[in-house]
Amino acid sequence: MKKILLLCTTASCIVPTAAFAQSTGTETTESSTIVVTGTRARGVGGVAVPDVPKTRSVLTQEILSRQTEGQSILQSINLIPGVNYTNNDPYGSSGGNLRIRGFPGNRVALLWDGLPLNDTGNYAIFGNQQMDQELIDQVSVNLGTTDVDSPTPSAAGGVVSYRTRLPSTDLGLRVNGSLGTEHYRRLFTMFDSGALTPFGTRLFVAGSYQKYDKFRGPGELKKRQLNARIYQPIGSNGDFFSIAGHLNSNRNNSYNNGLISDYLGNRYFDNIDTCVRDAPTRGVRDNDNSGTAANLSTPASCTNYYNLRINPSDTGNIRGQLKLTLADGLTFTADPGYQGTLANGGGTFQVEETDARLRGANPVVNGGIDLNGDGDILDLVRVYQPSNTRTNRYTFLSSLIYEISPQHRLRAAYTFDRGHHRQTGDFGRLYENGDPISVFGGKYEGQARIRTADGTILQNRDRLSIAMLQQISGEYFGRFFDDRLTFTAGIRAPFFRRELNQYCYTVLTSGNPLCTTEPVAPNRILSPDAPRPTGTAPAGGYLYAPFERTVKYSPILPSAGVSYDFTGGHSVYASYGKNFSSPSTDNLYRSVNIDVEPETTNSYELGYRYRTSRVQAQLAGYYVDYRNRIVTAQDLDPASQTFGSTLDRNVGDARAYGLDGQVSWRVMPDLLVYTYASYINSRLKEDVLGTAASTSAACLPGTIVGTSCQIISVNTKGAQFVETPKWTFGGRLQKDFGPVSFGVQGKWVSKRFSTDDNGRSNFLVNTGDLPVDIRGRTSAYTVIDTDARISLGEWTSLKETYLDLSVTNIFDKYYFANITTQNTLPAVAAQATSGPRFSVGAPRTFQATLSLGF
Repeated sequence: MKKILLLCTTASCIVPTAAFAQSTGTETTESSTIVVTGTRARGVGGVAVPDVPKTRSVLTQEILSRQTEGQSILQSINLIPGVNYTNNDPYGSSGGNLRIRGFPGNRVALLWDGLPLNDTGNYAIFGNQQMDQELIDQVSVNLGTTDVDSPTPSAAGGVVSYRTRLPSTDLGLRVNGSLGTEHYRRLFTMFDSGALTPFGTRLFVAGSYQKYDKFRGPGELKKRQLNARIYQPIGSNGDFFSIAGHLNSNRNNSYNNGLISDYLGNRYFDNIDTCVRDAPTRGVRDNDNSGTAANLSTPASCTNYYNLRINPSDTGNIRGQLKLTLADGLTFTADPGYQGTLANGGGTFQVEETDARLRGANPVVNGGIDLNGDGDILDLVRVYQPSNTRTNRYTFLSSLIYEISPQHRLRAAYTFDRGHHRQTGDFGRLYENGDPISVFGGKYEGQARIRTADGTILQNRDRLSIAMLQQISGEYFGRFFDDRLTFTAGIRAPFFRRELNQYCYTVLTSGNPLCTTEPVAPNRILSPDAPRPTGTAPAGGYLYAPFERTVKYSPILPSAGVSYDFTGGHSVYASYGKNFSSPSTDNLYRSVNIDVEPETTNSYELGYRYRTSRVQAQLAGYYVDYRNRIVTAQDLDPASQTFGSTLDRNVGDARAYGLDGQVSWRVMPDLLVYTYASYINSRLKEDVLGTAASTSAACLPGTIVGTSCQIISVNTKGAQFVETPKWTFGGRLQKDFGPVSFGVQGKWVSKRFSTDDNGRSNFLVNTGDLPVDIRGRTSAYTVIDTDARISLGEWTSLKETYLDLSVTNIFDKYYFANITTQNTLPAVAAQATSGPRFSVGAPRTFQATLSLGF
């Protein structure tokens, strides 16, 4: 079996990359034009810069196969300038955080064979749920703009898209076995059928299983994945039909991202490994809250018990692709798909057995619920508190491409994307040792579920939203002046609608949900359409009643690009794109009757490329103008109703400009050099509006007690973007010595701020020798990785067999990777319990993989 993309070395493989992993329509339009002009892009060492009028970089399987086995594809695109992905661990199963030119991951579209992968609610990207990297033919990154048919209401800043490999035309089997640091073990198998019919039908089936321990704190991470694809060519002109399927299951113990005060006590701070609970005793008050939270010296506390901080997920999809020539010059493409997800972020909570929510609609008659089975209702009982999300998503992308002439094409596209997004927070019971009976809490009937006195489910969240995107778009693609000038012009018109169904009350002052069947005094309940009240609030404060709400967004998004090819492989290009990102479900549910504005951007690029069979080089300058910039942080407050959710905040208008450059050079047949660098200058244009209690002068006279009133609370004007390094640079060197190929790659990341105001308002009182300064700015860091591939075909009967050895972070650099950002640093008195949270970057890690090809 010819596994060209899996096994090629720097000396023997130059991979054509005319198609760039977007939708079948985009792939068909761009690859056809490139073939006409004879400027088919070719990768050098697995890196390509396609000849399209926008900044795009491509990584092929040649370089992907040299990355850590089992790693997320998002970690691999760290090799592209302008991209910074901070992994939570050395093997990728716990996810990470993506930024591209200052845009957070939920403002970047992630596509797989053209289908959108961003969460339909908050647009989050989950790096640990991506396809096994061995099966990815190539990944492409649009650094500044979307494509004209990009199926996204959230991408204000670029597209990451990857494409599944085709089944081989030859019968074959591949088995990879891996071992590594932290008791890492992984098994990957792939079967190719070869040609099954005289018509060229072929398929592959692949499965993987990996398991390893966390590198800090107790717990482990497990991942199972199954993939398959059947491919049917139609005729001899490139038409085809394909169906692919994917299943993925993660069962992970989460890392505890700590405060600076936590790391001062323990540089590898994490969750604790013991949960000591009071044994249920009849007639005695049992307290499941002894000890202090997050303190390794008092393991009686269960708040940070590792088996209550988990991240289970079950995901799957079915993807179809069709390219069909209807007539001379007329082509139809379609990409239908279905995706299903069930996941949560874990959590824990304590409930009094006499809690009003348990007593239900008749609190006088029903005195409480015996949660721990000891025969009394005196106790404070710890329960599991997951925030479950189940999504069923249906997507259909289609394009009609008309070739006016070999140099001119028109394209019309239609996109349909519907996500049924069900969010619940069913509390679940625990075993005596503190482990949850079910990782999905009380979502399903059984002993984990907790019911109140009137039979309802005890929960902290209950809502349903429908995210509906219908989009029409059009594009002209043409060549002029002997095919040297390429010009594209397009327009994208998304019609996006969110149907919101909030089945709980919403607290006026905080926006948090209150899900209960207990009686609520009528004078506390507000209609969602009512104006905010004045005067003295009733006891307990105001609540918005459950509501239904529909919001719609329909921007017009033009784009254009031009490139000119000179002789000798030189070309220049310029592009413009208008993009937008609509508010997430969390923003809309919490704001109730307040309109939340979408983020919009205008992006401009000017670039130069040099492309030959030995060199791929690109230099791009860009400018981005933001309106209503939205930034995102994860809620890590255990006491909040949204623990583990991703919440947004607005920091007003902003701008950014910078440079991205890369060069991949085959110095000689057995030597490759790749280098890249990025610079970004970012600035917020406005101060952030904060909130104050009604006693503040910012509130008008007569404002009710407890109402939040806007004030200028954070001095962000002129500040840099959070978590965005001003400089990054890195590269890779790869040399072949006969059957041995050796590679070394590294990346330097400059300082990053953890607060929107860049530490202007407050300072950290003590940072010790931690990699952060008093302004909350993380230190710059460099991570160096090495890898070696030893071909064993000369010594075995299996010619396609090799041994991979790798070391990541070879110098064991201690650094902070992910940052949970916020507006400003807390005052000194609050820094022991609040502030930005940081994750520790993965330490030095060894891995060995034996790959057998049959």
